[in-house]
Amino acid sequence: MPPPEWKVVIASCIGFLATLVPLILALLEFMRQGRQKRADAYIALERSFWDEPENRRICELLESGDPALASIPFATRMGFLGFYEEVALMLNSRLIREEVAHYMFGYFAIKAYDNPHFWKGEDKADRYWSLFRDFAERMKVVDASFRFTRKKMSF
Repeated sequence: MPPPEWKVVIASCIGFLATLVPLILALLEFMRQGRQKRADAYIALERSFWDEPENRRICELLESGDPALASIPFATRMGFLGFYEEVALMLNSRLIREEVAHYMFGYFAIKAYDNPHFWKGEDKADRYWSLFRDFAERMKVVDASFRFTRKKMSF
């Protein structure tokens, strides 16, 4: 039979484990819920973009390089840019990974940034486009060295 002080040590260890296990389980659940919230935010963001016919039209014109892009009202183009600024905010807030932002949203951000027809009548160097400009330039850097990695494509 162990001496009485061992009973205290054993009881303390059992008490520690009884506290630690629920704490670890709560932390894992918190992390799972965080991933779920990030996934929900991403899905809502993407859906809001593609539900707008104007955004689909702008993407078609960007893809073809059509000069008709300049005739799209700037308010519509501004809404398009606003979407990408929302993505940039999510990225800067670490709600989505850089690789996910690039893979899912970077292509048309880069296309818009580099297209002179898109910017007709507006100065893309204006300070009020700093967030979009930063995002597009960041996506260009990622694009230059992009290699698909399944592990990085997650929430």
